Amino acid sequence: MKKLLTFIALSMCLGLIAPVQANNFVDKKEKKEKKKKAKKPYVWVMPALTGNKDFDDYLKLCDDLNNKIVSYSENIVFYEVAEVHVIDESGEKDIQYHVVDSAGNLRSANKAYQQNFDLITAYPLIALDMTNLTLVSSTATLALPDLGLNSLTYGKYLKAGPILIGRGGKEMKEIYKRARNQAKQIKALKEGKIDDVKALNAEINASDVEAGTASIRVIEKQKTDYSTELEKVTKEDNETPIEDMDIPEEEV
Repeated sequence: MKKLLTFIALSMCLGLIAPVQANNFVDKKEKKEKKKKAKKPYVWVMPALTGNKDFDDYLKLCDDLNNKIVSYSENIVFYEVAEVHVIDESGEKDIQYHVVDSAGNLRSANKAYQQNFDLITAYPLIALDMTNLTLVSSTATLALPDLGLNSLTYGKYLKAGPILIGRGGKEMKEIYKRARNQAKQIKALKEGKIDDVKALNAEINASDVEAGTASIRVIEKQKTDYSTELEKVTKEDNETPIEDMDIPEEEV
């Protein structure tokens, strides 16, 4: 009888312990997965030069490319073309199409086009820098032993090249494609080709619209407010000629 009671007691203990152990295992696994997801993005910091020309050329290229990536991807504001319903005092509605910002304010179409043009023409040069950095990385790797004791400190910077190239290739390519589409859209707007404007809008915002539609933002403005904004952007358009800014037909 005692043996039976002992067996039952042990069984109950094991029954209680097993779920606890299982739960602990699950908790540890979840914490481990969360730690993996919390990986910080790579941040480039230019170190002191080494005095070795081959390695220093590599560091300078990394620094230059990083600065261009930051400037290219972080210091821009994308606008959009919207359908503006202008309402007069009698409630009559007049439909116009304009470049607007996220708050719905009218923006200069020419200035927006110029920004996109600058992005488009800058991208091939930055892509060339990424190619050059790939080549120089090999030379820097061979030069590392020549740094002596400093090779331990500077060895980690050999990882920077591939990381910056990968980041530039992904982020900047997406911006480049969007800039090309938006430049085409603004050009179509200025030529009065509204169907093309809507089609390009669907392409620019492909993830936000249903397949086969050409969704475009609709904004309502009172005529007095519209007239004030229109006067301002018309002046800016006149001050920003874009006739000589042709977008290359071939995509890089």
